[in-house]
Amino acid sequence: MATAEKIRNDIAKVKEKISELQKKQRSLEAQLTEEENLEIVRMVKAVHMDNKELTAFLKAYASGMISLPEGMDNTEETEGFEDEA
Repeated sequence: MATAEKIRNDIAKVKEKISELQKKQRSLEAQLTEEENLEIVRMVKAVHMDNKELTAFLKAYASGMISLPEGMDNTEETEGFEDEA
């Protein structure tokens, strides 16, 4: 096999592998988004707010009328919510 032909074949194989990995990446990103959405739903259900209360709370938070306690990070925000759905 000629050297140029072997290089062309290797390039084709690499392009195919890249395509497969991009598909896998998109699938994993979709799974991650779904899991994050489920986590949000579990947290919302855990606080037992109706739609009006939740909307008012989120608007107040977004406008700066209320804020989270200092030092609260992502691990503290979600702690205990996973099993309450």
